[in-house]
Amino acid sequence: MPPALVPLALVALGVPAAVRAALGRPKGMLAAWVLSAAAVLAAQTIGEIAGWRTGTLGEAQVLFACAGAAIASLAVVVLEGSK
Repeated sequence: MPPALVPLALVALGVPAAVRAALGRPKGMLAAWVLSAAAVLAAQTIGEIAGWRTGTLGEAQVLFACAGAAIASLAVVVLEGSK
C-alpha cells in the first residue's frame, strides 16, 4: 500500500469504530467499514482530480476523507435505526 494511502485507510477503519464507541451503533461494522472505505476513496479521488491541497501532504484530502467516513458511518446508523 502506498504510504500516502495509509492515513486514509486508518480513517476508513477508525471513524466507524469511533462512532460505534460513542453511540453504540452501527451494529453492522462490516457495512459501516465498506461504506466508509468507499467514501474515503471517493474523497481522495475528488481531491486529486480537483487538485485541492492545503499543504504538501494533501491535508484537505484527509479532511474530506474524515468527513466522508463520518457521513457514511452516520448513514449506516440511521439505516439501522429505521429497521
